[in-house]
Amino acid sequence: MDRRDYNYYDANAASIDLGDITSSVENAKTLQQLRDDTLRSLSLGGVFSNFHVREVNDWGWLGYFISKSECLRRLHIYYLPDGEEGHAFSECIARNQSIRRICIFNNLSNEAFTSIMRALHSVSQLEELTIGESNNVGPDGWSELGTLLESGVCQLMQFHLYRNNYMGNEGVDVLSNGLRGIGSSLKELMLEDNSIDSEGLSTLVEALQSCTGLEILHLSGNDFSSSAAAAGLSSLSDWLQRHEVNLNELNLSYCRINDEGLLAFNEGAANQCRSLYLRGNETITTVGLRYLSDRGGAAPSKIFSHEWFAENSFFKLFDFCRRASEIFDDGQNCPSPFRSWIYPRFAA
Repeated sequence: MDRRDYNYYDANAASIDLGDITSSVENAKTLQQLRDDTLRSLSLGGVFSNFHVREVNDWGWLGYFISKSECLRRLHIYYLPDGEEGHAFSECIARNQSIRRICIFNNLSNEAFTSIMRALHSVSQLEELTIGESNNVGPDGWSELGTLLESGVCQLMQFHLYRNNYMGNEGVDVLSNGLRGIGSSLKELMLEDNSIDSEGLSTLVEALQSCTGLEILHLSGNDFSSSAAAAGLSSLSDWLQRHEVNLNELNLSYCRINDEGLLAFNEGAANQCRSLYLRGNETITTVGLRYLSDRGGAAPSKIFSHEWFAENSFFKLFDFCRRASEIFDDGQNCPSPFRSWIYPRFAA
């Protein structure tokens, strides 16, 4: 691909034959919609893509039409080429002023990922950023993401980072600095399946002090099972008890939490968390359930919702209810949310 400046695209945009710069009729139709400024959502290379990735597509022109759009709101990127084509595309993305949501999936190369992160420094209107399964990203890519978030340019409302198996605690350090940059605008944070352990959780909680507007926090699929896990969960509990925290939903499913971890976390959940998901933590025993029964005025029905049981068999569900009922001598001693759900079904 020859190097072209933005003036080249401006001068030829009206006359360019879209069939000459795309690999299919469908892709040409998508570019036409971009040129006519009628397209609101664009997916590049995914299963339900409306722009199919092939070698003969001109990524510079695609980026140009995206940059000019005032209608486009959502951009999903499953593939981006390396080299000059990828950089030309990213440079054009930096000029767009309409996109509110960007999702990046499916193992983009470190070069492509870094290029996009640099472009987003100019996309100040962005409200939601999702990054999934980006296991080819190296330290410089994560660092560029951290720099973007830390700059405060993007006052994100939703940030989703999931199934990045090589993120780990080092990535949490970078992310934590970024969260401080986002601050109170953040409403939803999802960090699922990122190999975060108790140490990483403690680091993350420190950064959450500045996220006073947070309403939803998902940490499912990380590992809080170590002997030090109680310290991380205790720090999460302390954060939840801060008066400015108003979390509506906390998901700790499949985090390998045991009774000790649940005890360390229990007080904060009682005070602030309205809905708590703990499904898949099979090492929680009757002892752990007893901690929940001693929560005072909190609502256990908000903790063990039907979602908690969704992937367990009926027999596991029955066993859970039996174990929960064993905590109490009879139905009268069972807190009302447990009593109203368990006893009509299993006490007979």
